[in-house]
Amino acid sequence: MTEWNQYKGDSHNSGLRRDLEGPARVGEAWTADLAESVGSPVLDRDTVYVGTSRGNCYALERETGRRRWTFETTAATDATPVVTRERLYLGTNDGTLYALDPPTGEAEWQAELPGSLESALALSDGRLYAGHVGGLSALEAETGTVLWTHETESAVVGSPAIADGREGGQRRSALDEHRDDELVDSMEGSMMVDSERGQELEPDRRWEIDQERVFAGTADGTVLALEAESGEEVWTAPVGGGVASGPTIADGRVYVGDDGGTMLALDANAGHSWFTYEIADAFTTSATVLADAETTFIGAGDGYLHVTDTTVGRRKLRGWLFSRKGVELDGPVRSCPVVAGNVLCVGDATGSLYGIDVADPEPLWRFTADEAISGTPALAPERLYVGSADERLYCLEWDAEVPLR
Repeated sequence: MTEWNQYKGDSHNSGLRRDLEGPARVGEAWTADLAESVGSPVLDRDTVYVGTSRGNCYALERETGRRRWTFETTAATDATPVVTRERLYLGTNDGTLYALDPPTGEAEWQAELPGSLESALALSDGRLYAGHVGGLSALEAETGTVLWTHETESAVVGSPAIADGREGGQRRSALDEHRDDELVDSMEGSMMVDSERGQELEPDRRWEIDQERVFAGTADGTVLALEAESGEEVWTAPVGGGVASGPTIADGRVYVGDDGGTMLALDANAGHSWFTYEIADAFTTSATVLADAETTFIGAGDGYLHVTDTTVGRRKLRGWLFSRKGVELDGPVRSCPVVAGNVLCVGDATGSLYGIDVADPEPLWRFTADEAISGTPALAPERLYVGSADERLYCLEWDAEVPLR
C-alpha cells in the first residue's frame, strides 16, 4: 500500500513523513466542493478518499480533484477511513462499517458496531479497530467478522494506536548509545515510578513485549492498553479529562493529551507515567513526536501549538525572560500537527493552515481557508490534502527544490 493510508498516516498515529522534502511555501493546486464539513483524507496510489459530517464518502483524483465516485450514506462519514490496495474501510456515526472496492466504490461487506462510531478507524496485521460508544471492537479486515469487543464505561474516542514492540528495541538502543549522567538523572526524576510498589523503574527496561498491542483513550479520561489478538486488558491509566484525538506511540511511550489540559507520556509496557505537562486550557489534538529531535508538538484551545521536550515534558522554546508555551496561532488548534520533512503543518479554527520549521519553530507560511480547518492534513510528495468547515477539500502543492530559508 502507499503512504498515509489511515489517520495521521500510520497505525502509530505518528503524523510523520520525514522522508519528504517539506514545503518552504505552498500554492493551491485545486479544491473540491463537498457537502458539509470535510473530515481527514487518506491516500492510495492516485486517489484521495474523504468523508463529511453530513454523509457520503468521496473518491477524488489526487492530481486534479475530479470525482471518481461517491458512496452515499444517510449518516456522517467524517471519521477518518482506512485504505489498502484491496479495500477502503469506512465508518458512519450510526455504527455501520463498510468495506468498499477502491476503484469502484462498490460495497464488499457491511458490519454493525455495538454502538455509534466515535473514533477514526485503524488497521494493523489484518485487524480493523473501531472505537464506539460501548468500547473498542476489532474486526477481521477480510470479512468484517467481529473478533472481539472490549467494553468501556464511556466511549472510546480519537483513533486507536497499535504497536508490535519493535519500537522498544530501537528505544533501548538509542538510550544505550546516547545515555549520559545528565540524561539518566533527568529520567530518574521524571515520574518514572511504579505507583503501586513505590519502586523506581530502570529507563532501559521499559519496553519488553513481543505481542501486538492496541492503545485507546476514552471520553471519561482513561487510557487502555489491550492485547491486539484477544482484546484482553494489559493496563489502564487515568488522565485528567477526555482524551483528545487518541494516543500517539513513539519511542516506547504512549503520549496522550486531554480536554482537562494535561499531556502525559506513559510507559507503553506498563502504563507508568514518565511525565505530565499541564496548561490552563484544553488540549484539542493528539501529540506528534519527533523522537530524533526529542520534541513533542500538541495543539490546544488556547491557540498555541505547544512544544515540549520528550524527556521530562519541559517547554522547549525560550523567550527573553521565560520559556514560551510554543508557537502562537490565530485561534484554537483544530487539526492534528503533521510533519513533512522538516516542516510541521497544522490548522486552526480561523481557517489558517500553517507551515512551521521544526528546527526553529516559527511559521514559514500560512494558507487561509474561508472557515476552520476541520481535518488533519494528508501528506504526499510535494502535495498535501486538507479539509475545511467551508465544505471544501483543498490540495496544496509546493516545489521541493525551494529551500526552507
